[in-house]
Amino acid sequence: MTFATAPAQATPASRAGFAYWEPLLAALCLAQFSEPFFAAVAQSQGLADPPGYARLAFIPVYAFLGWAIWRDRKSAIATARAAPVLMALLALAFASTLWSIDSGATLRRSVWLALTMGFGLYLAWRYEWRELVEVLAGAFVVLIAGSFVLGLLAPGIGRMTFEHPGAWCGLWTHKNTLGGIMALGVAINLGAAIAAPERRKIWLAGALGAFALVLLSTSMTALLASLIAAGAIAAVYAIRRGPMLAVLVCASIVCVATIAVVIALTAPQIIVAVLGRDLSLTGRTDIWDAAMPAIAAQPWLGYGYYAFWLPDNGPAYWVRQAVQWEVASAHSGWLELALGLGRAGIALFAIQACATLMRGARAVADPRVGLWAPAFLIAFALYTLSESHVLQANNLFWTIYVAVAARLALDARGKHA
Repeated sequence: MTFATAPAQATPASRAGFAYWEPLLAALCLAQFSEPFFAAVAQSQGLADPPGYARLAFIPVYAFLGWAIWRDRKSAIATARAAPVLMALLALAFASTLWSIDSGATLRRSVWLALTMGFGLYLAWRYEWRELVEVLAGAFVVLIAGSFVLGLLAPGIGRMTFEHPGAWCGLWTHKNTLGGIMALGVAINLGAAIAAPERRKIWLAGALGAFALVLLSTSMTALLASLIAAGAIAAVYAIRRGPMLAVLVCASIVCVATIAVVIALTAPQIIVAVLGRDLSLTGRTDIWDAAMPAIAAQPWLGYGYYAFWLPDNGPAYWVRQAVQWEVASAHSGWLELALGLGRAGIALFAIQACATLMRGARAVADPRVGLWAPAFLIAFALYTLSESHVLQANNLFWTIYVAVAARLALDARGKHA
């Protein structure tokens, strides 16, 4: 009798214990999608790219994801069905193996992409908005703490020594990577501080730590992104306070946007000077111009997911010859899609992004949705113009985007159920 009843008595306690630890494990797994271990290993060994064994760090993440999907199979399937265009993008990445110029790399990277998006879907079905932002904030606290440890105790790894001597790079190999991730960390931790007032001090400390790292990175773009994200959160908060404030905020946004557009069209050098760049956006426009003939040669389906930049003697050779450096990405989410998946990929992502942005706009007035989610979507939309985060495997920005898009899709489906 004792043997039969003991498991029944122990099960609720064990489940409650795991329910407490699961968000912490999820936060640690999410932090890994910024690939901090990869970068730290590469930096410590003076390598441009991490050694192959560094990918072993993802085994616990994938094991955790496999367990979560097996446990919540019905929720996983329902979430995937709620985001059909995201699933179509993933299917297109796998299908591109058939015409890829490096089919092996495309297949491997497509598997990693599936696991990355699977983790984003897990975050969407497992956590409501308040829980979700706290899981995200927990991941950033880990990254913030790790970056401070390396920057202070191992400056040979945590700070740049060649290209930008003295600028902090934290857990990564470049100051701009640290700045971009920490700019997002500012917004996420501010959102968590508002959503969970009982832990406000922790998340505010995280936001201040992230902002300090933005300053230490010396990235003007990241600084501007941090201020825009904080301003977007404040704007969403004001809009929710009442119709009068909403009208005032919207009018202010229109005025600021109009001024920015006028300056961009008439005196773009002012904007790039503020960002600490030149009119080529630190060589980005040179890359875009050089890649255009390659896109024109394979306009509809591209060269295969993640394949364009890999073969040394492939079409990327002519891009590198034109810009005179070993460029490894298009530095534009839209251009990267065109190179990998062609117009088909661009069309699918445009449809998905428009649907998500419209849902995000409607969510501004939804008290269930945290203030951070609309701000994140604004920042992500801007990042797609100059960074290759779209449809990237093992990428923190894309993982969070999938989580937000799927969570909004689940909310929309629930309203129409």
